Amino acid sequence: EDRMLKAFARAIKSPSTVRAWRRISAAMVIVSLVIAGAAATYGASRPELSGSAAFGLFSGSLLLGILIAQAFFDLEGWLEQHGRDLIADRIWDQLQAGATPEDRFILYLRPFASTDQIAQQEETLVAMRAQAGAPTFFAPASERLEFEGEIERALRPLGPLIALGKPLEHMGAGRILVPDADWRNAVLRLVKAARLIVLLPSSRAGTIWEVEQILSSGALEKTIIVDPPNRAGAPNSEYDSAAEWDAVRATFQAYRYDLPDDDPKGLMLHFGDGFAPERTSRIAFNGVGSVRKFATKVLDDIAASPPAQTASD
Repeated sequence: EDRMLKAFARAIKSPSTVRAWRRISAAMVIVSLVIAGAAATYGASRPELSGSAAFGLFSGSLLLGILIAQAFFDLEGWLEQHGRDLIADRIWDQLQAGATPEDRFILYLRPFASTDQIAQQEETLVAMRAQAGAPTFFAPASERLEFEGEIERALRPLGPLIALGKPLEHMGAGRILVPDADWRNAVLRLVKAARLIVLLPSSRAGTIWEVEQILSSGALEKTIIVDPPNRAGAPNSEYDSAAEWDAVRATFQAYRYDLPDDDPKGLMLHFGDGFAPERTSRIAFNGVGSVRKFATKVLDDIAASPPAQTASD
C-alpha cells in the first residue's frame, strides 16, 4: 500500500498541487469515518435484519471505513513528506547555483542505520458519530511516534529540516539525493549554509567524518547534539543508541571536547565557545515544545555571541 501511495505522491511535481491533494486527503479521512459511522448505525437499526446480520453489517462498515480513512491518512502524510522533499530539493538547487537559499534551513545529520529505528507506540481511541445526536462509537487507533518525525515537527517553525537521502524514504526531514561520490562535498556545503545543525552521533565512518568536519570547522557553535532515549522500540536491533554514543565520544575527546556519558532517558547538548556543553536539556518523543524551546535558545546564543574559535586554533 505504501508503495502505491508514495508513487502517487511522487508523481506530483508542483508544491501547490501537493497542498491541494493534502486538503483533499484530509477531508476524505473525515468523510470516510462519517460514512462508516452512518452505515454502521443504519445496519444496527434495521429491524428486518437478524442479530448476527446487523452485527456483521455494523462491524464490517466500521472496519471498511477505518481502513479507507487510514489509507487517506497515510496518503496525506506522504504528500506532506513529498512537499518537504521538494523544499529540500529547491534549497539544494539554490546552493549548487551559488545562491543563498530562500529558506533558512536546519540540517539533520544522522547515521542511515538510525532511520526508523528510534520510535515509541501510543494507543488512542478515535470517536466517530454519524450525525448530531447519534450514538458515539470509539475505535482503537495506534500512533507510532518516530524520533526523526518528532524532531521535524518540533523545529518546523524555525525552518525546514533537511537531510541527505532518498526522497520519500521516510517521514521526517526533507531529503536531498546526491551521488555517492559527492556526498562529502554536499555535507560541507550544507554545514556551511545551515542556520542550525541537529547531529545524531554514530560510530559509523560516514558520521564520524561529519562529526570531524563540525568539530574542526567552528560549526559546533550552531550544532545541537542529540543523545536519543535508549528505551525506544525499534523494528530490529541494528541501531543501539547507547553503543553508538559511547563509541563517538572518542572523536570528541580527540578534539578536546568533553562529551558526557550516554543518558538512557535522552539528552540534548549545545557547546558554546568552550569544550564542555554549555546548555543541556532532556528530550522525549512527546517533547516537541521542549525541543523547539531548546533550539530557540541555541539560536539566541548564536546571535548574541561572537564567532567561536575552533578546537584547532
